[in-house]
Amino acid sequence: MRLFRAVLSAAAATLPVLVLLLIPQFVHGGAGDPGLAALGGPWLNGLFLAAIILIPKVNGALDPQVPDWTASTAMAATGRVWRTRIWFAILAALALLAIFAAGQTAAYFVGVASPAIVDGELVYSRFLVQELVVYALGYVLSLAVYTLIIRALVRPEPKPRKR
Repeated sequence: MRLFRAVLSAAAATLPVLVLLLIPQFVHGGAGDPGLAALGGPWLNGLFLAAIILIPKVNGALDPQVPDWTASTAMAATGRVWRTRIWFAILAALALLAIFAAGQTAAYFVGVASPAIVDGELVYSRFLVQELVVYALGYVLSLAVYTLIIRALVRPEPKPRKR
């Protein structure tokens, strides 16, 4: 159930990314003005970075665990993880990047098998399949895994019992 809520949180945090991905002129250079495609990349990166920063708050609202992980304490708890367990937090970020790269690679292979531009015309259904693969496997799954790892690192270690 926690994985499902993490995926929902990641989907909610990346909705602006999805909106931008569904506009071909911003993400595919052959679909229109190359100037718009040049703007789409930095916007996607900025929106994804904002989603990475805000995902603890969204997940805290959708899947609270009092008192350590709620909408109001999740950002502070994530900051505490980044300050006290830096190597584990870096590993969580590397897991995010690895899954994101795998999603991008999967979308590339979908694009090679079924190109979105056929005879100089954009076939939106093919374009849509590529972008949904990028969104689901790249953005949502990577953020869900990052959230689950950071959330696991927030849990306090058990204290030894008194004798």
